[in-house]
Amino acid sequence: MNRDLGLLDLGRVHPAADDIGARLCQWAARVGLITTAADEQRLRGAGFHEVSALVMPDDSADTVELYARWITVLFHLDDEQDDDAERTPEQVHELYAAITAIMQGRPVLVASPLVSALTDLWPRTMAGMTARWRERVIAHLHRHRDASLAQIAHREAGTLPTPEEYPVLRREANGMFMFDIIESACGTEVPDELARSEAWKELCESSNDLTAWCNDIRSLAKEAANDEPTNFVTVLRHARGCSEQDAVAEVENRIRQRQKELVEATRRVRVQITDQPRLLQPRLGHLTTVISHIPGGHAAWLDTSARYREAG
Repeated sequence: MNRDLGLLDLGRVHPAADDIGARLCQWAARVGLITTAADEQRLRGAGFHEVSALVMPDDSADTVELYARWITVLFHLDDEQDDDAERTPEQVHELYAAITAIMQGRPVLVASPLVSALTDLWPRTMAGMTARWRERVIAHLHRHRDASLAQIAHREAGTLPTPEEYPVLRREANGMFMFDIIESACGTEVPDELARSEAWKELCESSNDLTAWCNDIRSLAKEAANDEPTNFVTVLRHARGCSEQDAVAEVENRIRQRQKELVEATRRVRVQITDQPRLLQPRLGHLTTVISHIPGGHAAWLDTSARYREAG
């Protein structure tokens, strides 16, 4: 997929990827995200450790594993939203209130495997990061909550977002907070001035959009079967009154254009990095490289993950 759509990847995988996958399963079992041999088989087949290993082939194994844990949490969170047709807005608010409490160091009354996973994961993730960074994560988390609520509203009403509304809704549903988390995983907090710049926002948003839209193409069969409204192909097919094939072709064209915008955002960020303290520049440069290659690594993972072979 990545070569056909012009996406760039680093062309390497972390040498300890298999060991990282084994440790990821051990962690998921310890916090209760998996409880059976079948659960473990699905987690290994999904290969969340592999996408992390593709995106960060040169980082430490601990760095790759931390990000893989967050990817596992994100997909678990999304699956809870997508697979529970009876989920109510009240339940969504309750869950995100619990996650927010964890991040703010307040008592949490909700008990679930996801809450246990985040209770275990958050202290390590926030270590060494500033209060401003934590506020940024929470703000992005709340936007993820709002996107989940918007999806529920569309499902209940039997409606679809418009092609104009869709990109922002999908971006937030895809988890902009994961781009904050990768700063922690890489041990490099982005200075506030750079984080607020249009170039940095565009870098993260275009990287996010590309992973989301590629995911939409790959998961189309599963989501169509579940009447899931948050899929770019479905949105365009209904809005244009066109065939599924034509809608897929339009999404692919948008991906190619968005990749060009990602390349330009990467260039602009690298220019701005030269204004940062000299010792911080190479770390910010590495973080920029990781973010700019997430779509290519993600697309390579989509081609191998059992999660999508099953869906197809």
